[in-house]
Amino acid sequence: MQIFRDRQALHEIPELGLELPKTAAYVKNALAGLNCRVFSPIEHAVCAYFDFGKETAIGFRADMDALPIEEKTELEFASHHPGKMHACGHDGHTAILLELARRLSEKKDLPHNVLLVFQGAEETTGGARDICETGVMKQHHVEAIFGLHIWPELTAGEVFSRANELMARSCEVDIEITGKSAHIGKASEGLDALKAGMLFYTRAREREQALPENVYRILNFGFFESGTVRNAISRKTVLKGSMRSYQDEIHRYLREALFEAA
Repeated sequence: MQIFRDRQALHEIPELGLELPKTAAYVKNALAGLNCRVFSPIEHAVCAYFDFGKETAIGFRADMDALPIEEKTELEFASHHPGKMHACGHDGHTAILLELARRLSEKKDLPHNVLLVFQGAEETTGGARDICETGVMKQHHVEAIFGLHIWPELTAGEVFSRANELMARSCEVDIEITGKSAHIGKASEGLDALKAGMLFYTRAREREQALPENVYRILNFGFFESGTVRNAISRKTVLKGSMRSYQDEIHRYLREALFEAA
């Protein structure tokens, strides 16, 4: 099937962020000849608009970017780009949306017009925002937009969803604390950035854990680095983590918790 050929071809040419010349070219070539208008709202993003003469449209979105990972699968269609790999399924997402485009091209009438969006910079964040800021959604009167993510743990042939939200809003969190270094024998002359980092982490986590258990969210850190030597008070602490939530009010609560802890 063409969808399999698309996925394997895309798997061979993984690209990162918004630098997607080969991927975007492949998508445009696959869309050529279909009953749609193909355009790029920003460089290396691709949209396909199917006009059925309706007042409103719905959108479907796929991400195209890969990860900075060396592929060691030994597949016949393994990555041709050293240090880059479609390890998160975006080749599959793009192939699925291309198959939807082919099926839409065969339709004579639908309740809505349809806008397909092939987006970059999902892994590095910002790609969706850049597209939305062009006004393309408003210009095409898009009332809702849908996406999916492959899930290898599901039984083949099954599709999983749920009422209301399914995927969370994700934000990267970077904290940098600057103190004053001093010899540990004269610690009172310094400002301990390591201690401050520990306090920050504890307070932020306490605020997150104060939410009820049935409020789905994440606020946690996987990176903590502080100091340079064992016998000097740390001058600098860096924390890196992730914040995820379903509802705007929970996002605001967690964001405020970070600022209050800081």
